[in-house]
Amino acid sequence: MIIDTMVFAYALLHVEGKYDQAIAALASTDQIVVPDSLFVELGNVVWQWIKFQQLPLQTGLDTMRDAESLIDLVIPISQIRDAALELAVIADHPFYDTLFIAVAIQIDTKVLTFDRKLANKFSDRIILLT
Repeated sequence: MIIDTMVFAYALLHVEGKYDQAIAALASTDQIVVPDSLFVELGNVVWQWIKFQQLPLQTGLDTMRDAESLIDLVIPISQIRDAALELAVIADHPFYDTLFIAVAIQIDTKVLTFDRKLANKFSDRIILLT
């Protein structure tokens, strides 16, 4: 299963109202696969928490390591960038999100996400968490 960035963020940062579903989704997944862009996106989320929520730097670093330890397979962007760009243009949706869809297509699975806009554009490849 492909896991979207915010599923990791909500689970590992214990976000109220999202934590239980996010952690359950991670726990119930046999194999967690992500594009390598996940670390850029998650790093940005963690940075925002450090800056705006007073998250200690060490907790942020631990969050990044914890995410990496949960992942079974990382797909390099170089393998999916062309397909992701085509999807982004066709669906008029941000490229960084379509990287996850391109991975899902490549390995014939779905993306677990909280992102309703992504779900609306790619409903056949999404399991929407609410």
